[in-house]
Amino acid sequence: MSKRLNIHNRTYQTEAFAEDDGRLRVVGRLTDVKPIGLGPQDGEPLVVHDMTLELLIEIPSFEIVDITTEMHTHPYTTCTAILPDYRALVGISVARGFTHEVRRLFGGPNGCSHLTALLQAMGPVCVQASWALITIDEPLASLASGASASEAERERRLRMNTNTCHVWREDGAHLNAVLTGEGDARPDWMRERFVQLGYEPTIAPPIRRAADRAGAGDGD
Repeated sequence: MSKRLNIHNRTYQTEAFAEDDGRLRVVGRLTDVKPIGLGPQDGEPLVVHDMTLELLIEIPSFEIVDITTEMHTHPYTTCTAILPDYRALVGISVARGFTHEVRRLFGGPNGCSHLTALLQAMGPVCVQASWALITIDEPLASLASGASASEAERERRLRMNTNTCHVWREDGAHLNAVLTGEGDARPDWMRERFVQLGYEPTIAPPIRRAADRAGAGDGD
C-alpha cells in the first residue's frame, strides 16, 4: 500500500435546538483545515475556512423566518460582502426543493461556494430534527403506542417521507405495510429504545388515503 499523507480535512457540524416558542433553530458550521499547513516543511495545521450559518425555522411549514451568517476565517477580505445576500432565504421552505432553490439563488458567482455547500447539508437536518420537535412533549408511553397522533397527522408525516429514499418509495413494500397497518413507520432504533426503557411498541392502525376519508362522509 502506498503511503498516504493527509492534506485536507473538511468538517460539517450541525446542531438543532427546540425553541420555547415551538420553532426550530439549526446551527451549521463548516471548517476546512490543512493538517500540514502549507506543506511538509510547514507541518502545522492551518484553518482556511471557518463559517457558521444559523436558521430559525417555523414548524410545521418549514419556512425560514430568520438567518444569521458568519465567516470566522475566509480567504479574502471581500468574501464577507456576500453575507447580506443570504437573507434572501427568509420565507423559503427547507423542505422539498430547498437544494434546488439554494443553487438557483447562490450557485456559482451568486454566492459563497462554502456557505452554499453548508446550506445544502443543513436542509435535511432541519427536516430530520423536526420529527423530534413535534413529539418532544409527548409521553413515551403514548409514543410507544404508535397511534398517539391523529390519522390526518400520521398521513401528513407519511407524505413527508414518501419518495425521499428507496425504502419510502411510493409503490414500495414498506409504505404499503405502514398504510395497511402491517408495518411500523418508526425506525428500528426507536422501537429498540422503547423496549430498553420498558415500553412495548405497538403498530399503529391502518391509514386511509385522504380521498377515502373524504368519501366516507358523502353519505352522511
